[in-house]
Amino acid sequence: MNGELGRARRAVSVVFAVCGAAFGTWLARVPAVQERLGLSTGQLAAGLFGLAAGSVVALLVAGALITRTGSRAATLLGAVVLCGGLPLVAFAPSVPVFVAALVVLGIGNSTLDVAMNAHAARVEDGYGRPIFAGFHAFWNIGGLAGSGADALMETWHVPVTTHFPVAGAVLLAVALWAVRTGFLRGPDRGQGGPAFAWPGRALVPLGVVAFCGFVAEGAVNSWGAVYLTDVAAAGPAVASLGYFTFSLTMIVVRLATDRVVARVGPVRFLRLASAVAVCGFVIVIGVPVPVAGLLGFAVVGIGVAGIVPVAWSAAGRAQSDAPGRAVAAVAACGYAGFLIEPAIIGALAGWVGLRWALLSAVLVTAAVAGPAAALRDRR
Repeated sequence: MNGELGRARRAVSVVFAVCGAAFGTWLARVPAVQERLGLSTGQLAAGLFGLAAGSVVALLVAGALITRTGSRAATLLGAVVLCGGLPLVAFAPSVPVFVAALVVLGIGNSTLDVAMNAHAARVEDGYGRPIFAGFHAFWNIGGLAGSGADALMETWHVPVTTHFPVAGAVLLAVALWAVRTGFLRGPDRGQGGPAFAWPGRALVPLGVVAFCGFVAEGAVNSWGAVYLTDVAAAGPAVASLGYFTFSLTMIVVRLATDRVVARVGPVRFLRLASAVAVCGFVIVIGVPVPVAGLLGFAVVGIGVAGIVPVAWSAAGRAQSDAPGRAVAAVAACGYAGFLIEPAIIGALAGWVGLRWALLSAVLVTAAVAGPAAALRDRR
């Protein structure tokens, strides 16, 4: 069984990297897609709304899908839809088709995300110790690899109509190989039970933790480069380093999070992580210069890196009769924070300016300390 678990752990890590790379491939080439289709800002916004809508729809049904088919089959389906969505976006001939393609991409991304996390919970249960954050590190590694490949494609002037189909095919082949050769066989715990059920009360604080963690991540992802450019007066090259330093520290910390959680416990870890992330935001807001901004976002990455993985890991144990459904419920709460965060900060920025609008992320991140107590008995 140890050998089987080891193969499963490596396979799940590969699928996490594929998911990160596929989504990073889209994100880094948004301007190229916009230019190819001649999209206005409003039309691009409509497409992004379609992406969000597809993500939400998939989150609402992912738990039922996993309960009915198992996390292994759901992961295969998610990988096919996500990777297949890339060429659909590249070849969209019109705005309506472009929006529909992004709906497909969102459905695939959320389905794969929840399914692979549900299988990760199954593997972690077999290990009997925290290993969840390590999987999430591979999502960040895949994201950086995808964005790096995109930079090469831009440098070599490779059109998205060539790049996206090739990237989708390669990533899909890797994902299918990993699932078929490494994922655990047999039914998941709770598979075949009721497809729909109200989440247990124990999941509520975990959903709050995931929501807060995603808001903090989204604040940097959506507004980090804009903040460095407009508030800290950084040049384009320096502004692009904000997300890089944030992602790099997240990777490093996530690779170490499981060992730290095993040593200090999830409650103390989450409270410490929240405090560190708050300190990072304070540096960014308090000293609006490029160097301080880069340092602050790196510190934020150190703090928020382990928040979401710890919450998702706890979800699988909190509802042990149907861990896939539990992970899906907590994931839905987390993604809600990720989806509404840009709008909240954008609205506040129009009122008080972007610098002070980021204070909302500080308050939400600090709120992690409260519901963290619910993890006290779930080591």
